[in-house]
Amino acid sequence: MKLKDRVTTYIPGLDELIENGFPRATINLLSGPPGSAKSLFGLQYVYNGAKYANEPGIYMSLEESRSNLMRAASAYGMDLESMEQAGKLFIVDLGKMRMESSSIEELDWSLVSFETLQDFLKNHLNFSKAKRLVLDSITAAGIYYSNNEQMRRELFRFSRFLRDSDITSVIISETLEGRESRYGIEEFIADSFLRLDYESTSGEYRRTLTVRKMRFTKHDPLKHPFLIMDGGIEVSPDEVI
Repeated sequence: MKLKDRVTTYIPGLDELIENGFPRATINLLSGPPGSAKSLFGLQYVYNGAKYANEPGIYMSLEESRSNLMRAASAYGMDLESMEQAGKLFIVDLGKMRMESSSIEELDWSLVSFETLQDFLKNHLNFSKAKRLVLDSITAAGIYYSNNEQMRRELFRFSRFLRDSDITSVIISETLEGRESRYGIEEFIADSFLRLDYESTSGEYRRTLTVRKMRFTKHDPLKHPFLIMDGGIEVSPDEVI
C-alpha cells in the first residue's frame, strides 16, 4: 500500500508499528479501561492531522464535555481553538447539543442512536470536508439499544456509512473486565483494533499499546509501553513488554 493510502497519526512511535499510519477510509477501534489515555489518543489523532497533514477532523464527544476536552488538549500543547477558527478541526459536544435542543419533558436526550450519529455526520461531513473522525465513545451509543442483536445490526449499518464516506475513523470503546471491548462486537466490524492498557508489570504500573489487528497492514503485534509526555502520548517502538 502506497504512502498516500495511509493516514499518518503523527503520534511518536506509533506509525513505525503500522506502516506509517492507518489505511485510508478505514474504521479503527481503540479500546481500553478507564484512565488508559483513549481520549488523549483521539485528540492527538485529529489535531495532528489538522496541523501536520492539513486534513480537517471531527472529534465527536458523546460523554465528555467540550470544555473538558479543550482543557485536556491545552495541557499537552494542542491549541484546538485556533484549529477550529481555521476551519481545520471541529469539536462536537453532541450530548450538550441534544440537551439544549430537547424540551423539558424529554428525559432521554443523552441516549444517542447510530442513526442519529449518521444523520448528524451526513450534514457535517459535507460542510467540514473532514478526512478524520473520532467518536468518543461507542459505549454511549450502545446503551440506546435494548439488546445486543439490535445494536449489532445498527452498528454494521453505521460502519458501512463510515466506509462509504471516505473518512478514516477512530472509534473509542471502554472495556469491561475480561473483554476486549465494551460490547464484544466492535472488534469484528473494525478494520483495525488497538488496545491500550494500564497494568502492573514487575511491581511497576505501565501504560501499554498493542495493535491486535490491522487490515492491509504488516503491523507489529507485540505489546509496547508508552508514556504521556508534555506533547501527549509517545510510544516506545523498540521496547517490548
